[in-house]
Amino acid sequence: MRAHADLIERTRPKIIGGRLQSGGVRYPLVIVIRFRNVSKSYDEGRTRAVQSLSLTIEAGELLILLGTSGCGKTTTLKMINRLIEPTEGSIEVDGQSVAKRDPVQLRRGIGYVFQGVGLFPHMTVGENIGVVPRLLKWDDRKVRSRTDELLELVNMPPGDYRDRMPHQLSGGQRQRVGLARALAAKPKIMLMDEPFGALDPLTRDTLQSEFRKIHEALDLTSVMVTHDMTEALLLADRIAVMHDGEMKQVATPRDLLRSPENEYVREIMQTPKRQADQLEALAEAADANGSGEKGGEA
Repeated sequence: MRAHADLIERTRPKIIGGRLQSGGVRYPLVIVIRFRNVSKSYDEGRTRAVQSLSLTIEAGELLILLGTSGCGKTTTLKMINRLIEPTEGSIEVDGQSVAKRDPVQLRRGIGYVFQGVGLFPHMTVGENIGVVPRLLKWDDRKVRSRTDELLELVNMPPGDYRDRMPHQLSGGQRQRVGLARALAAKPKIMLMDEPFGALDPLTRDTLQSEFRKIHEALDLTSVMVTHDMTEALLLADRIAVMHDGEMKQVATPRDLLRSPENEYVREIMQTPKRQADQLEALAEAADANGSGEKGGEA
């Protein structure tokens, strides 16, 4: 397990001494999002989708909510921008209770990306990206400039893609447009609900890497939901493992692999290790067969 933890650690940013070091930039310890003893029940308290959750998320951090279906991770994410209201407790964004903020204005200041993307089919790519800026009364020149800037950022040349319709795009391209739309109003917080889950492995790997670079380049504070443990280990600064509505452990990928605090975390951390061992065994077998074939030809 230690070898796998070391491999993960070499490929990702580090949290050092209370400061997030990412791409050579160090952020001061600033709490951007705070959960205070938050619970959510959908059945008047008989059961809890989220139970007594307390969590802080720092400026510049990419935190991943990890767990199986039904563990409460998406409910937790949606309570940040008030798509779901908590039953108990409080949530703060930039030191202010979200319950005291207008939900529409709150959401316009927070980027939100989800698996289905949800592009408007009757609008062009450029019009989709410009939806929120237009709601904020930006003038047409500013909207177009921002649209082209974001298309360049997500590797879609504006001249080729600005005027296309969503049905003319691949799944990966639609996801890129969804990301660009979420960034259009220059939010500092990004919420992502399994954004890469429906993509093929090669496209998913490319977009994961691209988003990590965008997260760092724009100094975002990002919260992402996934049930993919490998994705979480490779992308996150910290991972919050959830199970049955409870937070089981919050730690860096390295610490989760090396020092799981309970049996549930220990068990799920065995999965990527087991998969890595299986891939290594397959690679060794392929190498051995290749060497044998060459020897036979000689």
